[in-house]
Amino acid sequence: MCVSGKGESIWDHTLHAQPNLTSDGQNGDVAADSYHKYKEDVKLLVGLNANVYRFSLSWPRILPTGDTDNINQAGIDYYNNLINELLANGIQPMVTLYHWDLPQELQKLGGWPNAVIADYFVEFARIAFENFGDRVKLWLTFNEPDMFSNGYSSATALAPGVADYLLAKAVLLAHERVYRLYDQRFHPTQGGRVGITLNIDWYEPLTSSADDAEASDRQLQFEVRRHPSIVT
Repeated sequence: MCVSGKGESIWDHTLHAQPNLTSDGQNGDVAADSYHKYKEDVKLLVGLNANVYRFSLSWPRILPTGDTDNINQAGIDYYNNLINELLANGIQPMVTLYHWDLPQELQKLGGWPNAVIADYFVEFARIAFENFGDRVKLWLTFNEPDMFSNGYSSATALAPGVADYLLAKAVLLAHERVYRLYDQRFHPTQGGRVGITLNIDWYEPLTSSADDAEASDRQLQFEVRRHPSIVT
């Protein structure tokens, strides 16, 4: 939803350009509308006796072009209001920095396969830590990088829907650098923790044969070892 100064994300762009990617042609401009209904959402969380709420920051809502030369104060205000509402109701915020909505302006640079995107991501994280880190103590850099990488591994229904396998290095660098940024600059005063959300499938050999055992191990090596958890 590109309101209140929010910039266009790769998902905004993709679903407006290709409405056939959803079963009913909807584009997600409004979706659950938590931007306007966050107080109602928090009330529902209270009703569920939730004590932690994980949500994601929209990169283009805070930095419409992806760069710090244009900081959208309305986006900062929204997340401050949400965080304060959660804390006022005894709910700890857990914040994900990236949940697949790269600013479209950065996609014009090639998106995640371009290692320079890691530089932009570190600056985005810095803005988040500076504005929210006094109250947010649980941070996640990426939500399931294995999944959003599929948007670059083939021309699929995942944004941006282009084929390019080069993003892994940039994502690994971005995660490591954001972790170090927080650990060295912000942790001493804010005392929070930084992690990552990974999705990993487990593969068992079909039979007891050596070939199947080797195939299972090979797939596990590919599935697990490419994840950036080894960096931290």
